[in-house]
Amino acid sequence: MSVFEFYTVLLSFVVSLGVASLLSAIARLVQEAGRVKLSWSYALWTIAIFNLMITFWIKSWSYHDTFELRLAHAGPPLLLAIVGYLACGLATPPIPDEGVIDLDAFHERQGPKYMVAITVFMALAIVQGVLMGDFRFDAAEMPWDIIVQVGLGLLALVSAMLLRRRWIQILAPSIFLTSSVFYYLRLIGW
Repeated sequence: MSVFEFYTVLLSFVVSLGVASLLSAIARLVQEAGRVKLSWSYALWTIAIFNLMITFWIKSWSYHDTFELRLAHAGPPLLLAIVGYLACGLATPPIPDEGVIDLDAFHERQGPKYMVAITVFMALAIVQGVLMGDFRFDAAEMPWDIIVQVGLGLLALVSAMLLRRRWIQILAPSIFLTSSVFYYLRLIGW
């Protein structure tokens, strides 16, 4: 087992725990569907968080040839996994034994918390990209498409946190999900 594989087992545990928390809540919500007041805003943010975790896990593989077990390489991915886990946990609604499960009210109360977690995640992802050599400070080699996507994503996040309008709450995660398609294509080399 290489040092990279050994390290990614730790990352995979943290990512898996966060994703499992989110998926368990979704399964419980489906079980209790008759009591659930659906929120499209909450649903899109949950899908965006899930997508972020899967994207992070896939992106982690791209470092398998250059990874070194030192703080500059190992610190940011571990922090990203932890912040992603927190975003999943913050987006996991409690499921009471009785009464209505109001996902709109949950999103209104807890949404800013998981949006902050996603914003911190995005900022750490940029730091990781710089430390791991993903960004070259040469205009000809800069991945402008990724920079524009991250910029739009951060703008959408800040707008969603500050302006609690429903259309922004739907638009912001939609921007993340749409831009992730292009990011996936870039990751797999299409």
